[in-house]
Amino acid sequence: MRIAHDQKGDAIFRTGDISDRGLFLWRGPFDLEVGDEITAQIQDVPFDDPPQVRMRVVRIESDGYGLNFITEAD
Repeated sequence: MRIAHDQKGDAIFRTGDISDRGLFLWRGPFDLEVGDEITAQIQDVPFDDPPQVRMRVVRIESDGYGLNFITEAD
């Protein structure tokens, strides 16, 4: 998953569980903080320019981060 952070740049992170509310992101090239908003884009799909989604870090664990999708209601 390509992660874009306004201050920290872009990097590739591995994902864990994915649900309709969010996903787990394994620790990667830079650290995230609770409340950080990022843009996520899935990689290695059989079509050009996969969609990007806005996400928010809602928890930090020793091995990664829990993120929720940001919806229009947020």
